[in-house]
Amino acid sequence: MLLSEVVPDNNARQYAVQRLAKLLRHPDDLVFKAEEVRRKLAQEKLLIDAQLNTDVRRQFDDVQEGLELLYSTTGQIDRVKTDMQKVDQLCNRAQSYLTNFDRIQQVSIANRNFVRAEEFYRQFSDFHQQYTHVREMLADAQENFRQGNFNLLRLHFSLHRLEDFRSRALGFTGVDDVDSKQTLAQMFGGLDALVRDFEEFLWMVAGNMYDLALRSRSNIIVQLLKVVESEEIADRAQERENGAAGLKSTATSPTAPGPRREREIKHYKQKLLKFIHDFVSSRVAEFFKKEAKGLDGITEVTGFVVDELTFVGDTVAPAFPTNYFIFDVYVDEYHQAVVRNTNELAAGDLDGGSILTLLRWMREYHGAIRKELSIPKDQLRPALLEGREDQLAQEYLEIATKKIREWVTNLMRSEHESFVARQDAPSMGEDGLYVTGSSTYLFEIINQNIELVIEAQRAKLLCDLVTECNKIFQDLSKQWRDLLDAEKLKQIEAPETAAEGLVDYTMALANEQIRSVVQAESIRDETGDRLSRSHQERFKTELSQTMDVFMNVAEAATQTLADIVFSDLRPITSAIYTPDWYQDDLLQPVIETLKDYCQDFHDHLDKYLYRRLMQDLLSRFALSYIDAVAGKVKFHKGQATEKLNHELHRATKFFKEHMDSSAVSDILNVVRIMVSLIDSTPAMIFLEFFSIKKQYPDLPLPLIEDILTKRDDLEKQQLKSILESLRQKSKGDTGSSLAKQRTLFSKLKNYPPLGSVATKSRFM
Repeated sequence: MLLSEVVPDNNARQYAVQRLAKLLRHPDDLVFKAEEVRRKLAQEKLLIDAQLNTDVRRQFDDVQEGLELLYSTTGQIDRVKTDMQKVDQLCNRAQSYLTNFDRIQQVSIANRNFVRAEEFYRQFSDFHQQYTHVREMLADAQENFRQGNFNLLRLHFSLHRLEDFRSRALGFTGVDDVDSKQTLAQMFGGLDALVRDFEEFLWMVAGNMYDLALRSRSNIIVQLLKVVESEEIADRAQERENGAAGLKSTATSPTAPGPRREREIKHYKQKLLKFIHDFVSSRVAEFFKKEAKGLDGITEVTGFVVDELTFVGDTVAPAFPTNYFIFDVYVDEYHQAVVRNTNELAAGDLDGGSILTLLRWMREYHGAIRKELSIPKDQLRPALLEGREDQLAQEYLEIATKKIREWVTNLMRSEHESFVARQDAPSMGEDGLYVTGSSTYLFEIINQNIELVIEAQRAKLLCDLVTECNKIFQDLSKQWRDLLDAEKLKQIEAPETAAEGLVDYTMALANEQIRSVVQAESIRDETGDRLSRSHQERFKTELSQTMDVFMNVAEAATQTLADIVFSDLRPITSAIYTPDWYQDDLLQPVIETLKDYCQDFHDHLDKYLYRRLMQDLLSRFALSYIDAVAGKVKFHKGQATEKLNHELHRATKFFKEHMDSSAVSDILNVVRIMVSLIDSTPAMIFLEFFSIKKQYPDLPLPLIEDILTKRDDLEKQQLKSILESLRQKSKGDTGSSLAKQRTLFSKLKNYPPLGSVATKSRFM
C-alpha cells in the first residue's frame, strides 16, 4: 500500500514523523533500533517500488492493447462501408435487368394493401364482439376476485389489442374526414370506460397484494407487475416516437405500422409506487390511531413495522423485478409514514414522561430495525422527530430539573419551618436515632427520574440529570448550613428567644444527611454497573459529589453540636489557669455537662457521626487548655503541673468511655506537652522544645513564649536568653514548609498557624 493511499500528499511528512515517533519511543532506540528500522523501511521501499513498476507496466500493456483494438476497428468499419456500396450497386443493376420493375412493385404493394385492408375489415367487423368478450372477462374477474379465478395478463392482452386497433383506425382517418371520425368515436365510445374499469380493477388487485401474498397467490401479483412492465415498455416507445420528428412510412394502407393515433402515456409504474405510498401511509396512520393511541402506546409501533416489513420481504418483494428495489421502497414508505405520524404526536407540549417515552422508543425502534431487518440507522431517512433527539433530551432535562427543584423546595420549606419552630420532638427511627424522613421523600423523587431515564437507555442524559441534581443539592446544602448558623447564633447569644430542642433537631438533620449519603451510594453502585463503561466513570463521580454535599451538611451539623456544647462550657474554660482554677474543681462540671450531652449523642446520633463528634469535642477540650495560655494567667510551678496531670487523668478516663484509647491519648498529648514545658528546668527547655517540634512541626513559637513568660520560676534575664535562643533556632520555619504538616496546634484560635496574618503581626 502506498503512502499516498494512506494519507494526503500534504500530510505525508507529518505521517512519516508520527510513524518514526512510534517506532523510536526512547532515546536508547536511536542506538539499538535505528539500524533495524532503517533496514525494515528499505525493505518496504523495495516492495513498494516493485509494486509500482508492476502497476506501471500493466497500465502500458492495457493502453497498447486498446490502441490496437481501435486500429483494427477502423479497418473493419472501412470494409463494411465498401461491402455496403457493392450491395447498393448490385441492387441498381438488378433493377435495370427488369424492364417493368416499377409496375411490378406497384402491383405488389396494391396486393399487399388489399390483403391488409381485408384483414382490417375483418377486425373492424369483429370489434364489438371482442369488446363484449373483454367486458365479460372483466366482470367475471371482479365477481371472482376473492377466489382469484382470473388472469390479468389475458385481460390486459385482449384490451391492449382493442386499444391498438382503435389507435390504427383513428390514425388512418383523414384530418378533414369529420363523418368518419364521428362514426369511429361512437363505435369506440365504450372502450375508454372499459379501460378505466380495468385500471380500477388493476389497482384493486394492487391494494390487496398483502392478502394475495398471505393466501399464497403471488402469481396474481406477478401478473400485475407484468402488466405494469408491458405498459412501461409501451410508454417508453411512445416517448421515443414523440421525441423524434415522426416516422415516415412508405405504405398508405390502413394496416401499415403508421399512421396511428398518438398513444396516451399511462405511467403505470409511477402510479403503482404512488399507490404503495398511499396504502402504507393509510395503514400506518390507522395503526397509530387504533392501536398506538398516542404516545402511551407508541412502543407498539416498533413491532408493527418490523412485522410488516418482514412480511413484505418474505412474501411480497420476491414477486417484484429486482430493478424495482421494492423492499427498500417499502422500508422508506413505512419509515416516512412513522416519521409523519410521530411528528404529529410530538407537535404539542410534551411532559417529561412523554419525552422519555419517545426517546426510549426511538432507540428501541432503530435497534429492532437493525437487529431484525439488518437496516442501519443511517439508511432511514428522514430521521425520527427530524433529528430533535438531543433537543428533546435537553427539554426533558430542563423539565425534570424544574420539577425536582420545585419538589425539593417545597419539601425543604416544610423541613425548615419544622426545624425552626421545633414544636414537637423529632421523629425517632427503629434504631433509636432521630430522623426527619426527608431523605426518603427526596430520593423517591430522584429515583423515579433516574429509573425513567435508565428505561429510556439514555446514559448521557442520566449523567446530566445527576449533575443538575447536584446543583440543587448544593443550594440545599447552603440553605441548611446558613440555617444552622442562624439557629446556633440565636441559641448561643439569645437563648431566651430560641425554641427548645435545637440539639435534638440538629442530630436528626445530621442523621438524615447520612441516610442520604447511603442512598446516594446505593444508586452509585447499583445503577452505575448498569451503564456502559464510557459513562460509568462520570456517573459515579457525580454521585460521589452528591455524597460529599450531604456529608458536608452532616459535618456542619456535628460542628454545630460541638459549638453548642462548648458555648455552655465557655464560662468554665475561660477560667482555666486563673486563681479560681487553682482553688476550685472546675473540671467536674465540665465532665458532668459532657456526660449529659454525650449520652444523648450516643443514643440518638449516627454511630459514624458520633465518633466524629466525640473526636471534635476532645480536640476542643484539649485546645481550650492551650488557648487559655493567652489570657491573664500565671503558672505556679509544681501546683500547675500537678493539677493539670490530675485533670488529664480524669479527662482521659471519661473520654475513653466514648472513644478509642489510642485516639484519646494522641489528642490529649498536646496538653501533656504543655505540662512538660511548664515543668522543664531552664537548662532543658531548649532540648524539650525541639523534641516537641519534631513531633509537632506547627507548634507556634508565640505559645512557647507565653508559657515561659508566665512561669513564676524564671528570672527575666534567664527568660530573655532562652527566648532569644529559641527564636534564633526557629528562623528557618515558614508557613509553606509546614503547610503539609498540620496538627492540632494549627487549630488554635489564639495562636494562628505560622505564616498567617495574625502570626506575622505578633512578631512586629
